[in-house]
Amino acid sequence: MLKAFKTMENRGLSDSLFSALRKYPKSQELDPIENFITEGFAWLLRNKEMLAGEFVDYLSLKLPEPLPLTHILPEWKTQYTFPGGQIDMLADCGQFALIFEHKVWSNLSPGQLDKYRDYAKTISKWSQGGYKLILITGLTRQHQQNPDLALTWSDIYKFLKHWLETKSDDSLVRDFIDMLAEENLGPAAPVSYESIVSYLPAQSLQPNLKNITLRAAEADWRWVLKRIGFNKDVPMPTKYEHLDGRLGLETLDGSFLSIFVGTLLNGSAFKVQPSNLHLGPDFCLILGVYIKRWKSFEADFFHSDEYTKLRSRLKENSGTWDFHDHRFDVAKPNPWHPLHLRKPLVEVFRGTITFEQQVDRFILHGREVIELLLAGGELEALTNRLHPIAKNSISPVE
Repeated sequence: MLKAFKTMENRGLSDSLFSALRKYPKSQELDPIENFITEGFAWLLRNKEMLAGEFVDYLSLKLPEPLPLTHILPEWKTQYTFPGGQIDMLADCGQFALIFEHKVWSNLSPGQLDKYRDYAKTISKWSQGGYKLILITGLTRQHQQNPDLALTWSDIYKFLKHWLETKSDDSLVRDFIDMLAEENLGPAAPVSYESIVSYLPAQSLQPNLKNITLRAAEADWRWVLKRIGFNKDVPMPTKYEHLDGRLGLETLDGSFLSIFVGTLLNGSAFKVQPSNLHLGPDFCLILGVYIKRWKSFEADFFHSDEYTKLRSRLKENSGTWDFHDHRFDVAKPNPWHPLHLRKPLVEVFRGTITFEQQVDRFILHGREVIELLLAGGELEALTNRLHPIAKNSISPVE
């Protein structure tokens, strides 16, 4: 897209950088650093056309769909007021627009981006190319309300640093990224700002999850036992478990198979990463198999028609859950915990505000994911076929 822009020398400095930084109004509701960074960044883009072109190209590559080609240089505006709100930064490209919302450490107000969407739909000149909403924040956990593209100021730092190293060693651009670094908005250090400000709130996560899980354990999980065919052979085992980085319930533990539902706080023991690193731990189902105890028919289990059908079904359609096969689809297989179904815990608890609501969500999503695992009847058929063999051929645990 950069080729579509006219190759031009930087125009004369049409406005004063210091005037731009001074123009924003005083307000107890606004963090001055947000305005300061917005005005400084917009000034660089407004007065350095090659940089602006590179930046639009950078955004186009990161957006789900590339931006329309245009020979019109963007008109960069700040504090763009419209009925019902104010846009931090606007790149008006004629037939389309880039709408920026900038945050440093604060969160979006309720429905903030929807106001921008509603306004943008009323602008007729953007009807051909439309508009894109771009959110830039200090922390990834501030990424909310489904913008078209969500970045952090550390992303902007890396973009500008690359531009300095490959295009032009500009002192003002260098001063700007130095300021970002000083404000803890550059690349994360070993002890990052995000880890510091998140540390104390995170201390309450495990005890609160434990309380939610213990309450959820009081629900009737006997249906799992009946569905899989252990109702006559195995006592009801539902129990709280906090082991190997997982915190949740074993809803089935018959010394043959186990079905865990709960939170995977640390996946290192299972050699797995969260579904989305930016969203934190996953709520998950983990299918466990007692390989050491039932070593004599391990091959019968994993290479059976039933297990093959189970894997194929979940690969083809696991709904809103991420399916992971840790037996056959990885370089170092995990035969003890072969199947995972996961989604970010924040998605499970989205919109909840009370303890009772979160207990209900745990039970609801726990039931949903177990139903997904058992829906095809493969595990029930496999258990009914192999469990009697297992009882007769049991050997001591190694």
